[in-house]
Amino acid sequence: MSQITDGRRFTDARELLSGHDIRPAGLVYRNLDVDSLYQAAVQRGQAQVIANGALLQDTSPFFGRAAKSSFYVNDPDVRIAGRSLDDLIAWGDPAQNEFDNLPIAPAVYQRLRSRVIEHLSGDGDLYITDAWSARTPASRLGVRVITSRPTSALFARNIFLRPTADELVGFKPAWTILHAPAVEAEAADGTNGKAFVITDLAGSLTIIGGTRYHGQIKKSIFAVQNFRLPLAGILTMHAGASEGDGGRAAIHAGLSGTGKTTLSNTGHPVADDQIVIEIESPDADAVISNMEGGQYAKTENLRRDKEPETYDAIRYGTTAENIAVDGEGVARYDDTHITANGRVGYPLEFVDTAKASGTSGAPQAITFLTADGFGVLPPLARLTVDGAKFHFAAGFTSKMPGTEQGITEPKPTFSAFFGKPFMPLKPAYYTDLLAKLIAVHGTEVWLVNTGWLGPATPDRGRVDILVSKAIINAVRDGQVDLSDDNFVYDPVFKHHVPKAVPGVESKVLDPANFWADGAAYAAARDKLAGIFQGAIAKLPDVPEAVIQAGPAPRG
Repeated sequence: MSQITDGRRFTDARELLSGHDIRPAGLVYRNLDVDSLYQAAVQRGQAQVIANGALLQDTSPFFGRAAKSSFYVNDPDVRIAGRSLDDLIAWGDPAQNEFDNLPIAPAVYQRLRSRVIEHLSGDGDLYITDAWSARTPASRLGVRVITSRPTSALFARNIFLRPTADELVGFKPAWTILHAPAVEAEAADGTNGKAFVITDLAGSLTIIGGTRYHGQIKKSIFAVQNFRLPLAGILTMHAGASEGDGGRAAIHAGLSGTGKTTLSNTGHPVADDQIVIEIESPDADAVISNMEGGQYAKTENLRRDKEPETYDAIRYGTTAENIAVDGEGVARYDDTHITANGRVGYPLEFVDTAKASGTSGAPQAITFLTADGFGVLPPLARLTVDGAKFHFAAGFTSKMPGTEQGITEPKPTFSAFFGKPFMPLKPAYYTDLLAKLIAVHGTEVWLVNTGWLGPATPDRGRVDILVSKAIINAVRDGQVDLSDDNFVYDPVFKHHVPKAVPGVESKVLDPANFWADGAAYAAARDKLAGIFQGAIAKLPDVPEAVIQAGPAPRG
């Protein structure tokens, strides 16, 4: 069956839904073009086209991830790679205020899945996006997103990798997302609210309900990849990557709000958020590869003079969420009254400097990005190997307003591997692979603070993004003098702070320069070091050498 819309012919793809018991009431479109998705979104009242051409939607009441409402079906009979889910997954425990990687009973999942299917069957036209996650033969995963929201179909089109016409012939997804934001959980479901994101690892299916926030689509597949690939000996990271003009590559790991997208766009962007590292790749030019085909960037205080790559990428074909606009439809990125987590999603081809292949060689450097709210971490510090393992396991930052529901001001937090909500396996699967990467490729590891300097006063400043960009370029391109004379050892944080970095004022490199009261600085430094020690103590099976290599307050 086919129909004509504005002179274009589309095949009704309802046969692709047969395996999910969805009985569509309307037409089913597969991999629809951008113009048609815009038209459908506006006609259905789901979005508006703003002055820069982006397709803007409101996702209230969720302006960020529903952090307490993501689950994995916990079926005791399931075996993956010969092991039970209890053997593989680091389950969260709500009683301990741990909401990452929560288990949910199969019966609850089946009940919610049935409601999602019922809703999709009766919600008019449906939109299927068939795409790839990851791009190398060892990492690629076929993904199918089924939704009644053309805005969400456009987001999936932008954020995943688009198959060629030949690849679409006979395309069989290895993973499916049933996306039904209008379906809300009930109190009896136990999903900690109306939203739910539930992944059935055995059934290769994820259901999303109760939230229109697009980050749930991309992060659900990221979590699946972070489960399956490390089991095959492939490291995955919540990180971006960039190349310099000389071809040197660096990885930039960090949580939302640490500048990961912007800093990964320095030089020649390879990836901005989700990467695959095949440590012993048969292709020396594809040790690092981008898991995605697009970027999902924050727009808070976005300015072209500081973030031109992101600013210029926002155009016709871009999805936008929760951005304030004036009466003429002009985006006001400095207006965060809706949320500080305004977002845009666009394909990588919208970033002129991006490396088209999405791959790069072995990393010369890894930068762990953090946003320190205490004002005591330096903008750059060199880590020892055990220190790198400590910071990877700890994953310190300050949660930024808007990135999760209920976060209204910077809050110190720890998220293992700089992405614990998306890293379901037990810690050793990730830390052992990081250690192998460093050993095989001699990779240097650095801590980069993109947060605040000085005591917590209303007028204190954050590290300027241009300073952070200069730091990233210098580290990646081997421009930092690595001689002992250029470093000062910090006995509290147990890292080495450079005295000079090309393109950066020396004063900025020492956080003590931003404190008038030396005793207050020392007290804040000791306090944060103590918090680090408390956080690492909660993690299972961390070697003593790694614990000793991390921050510790003076005796």
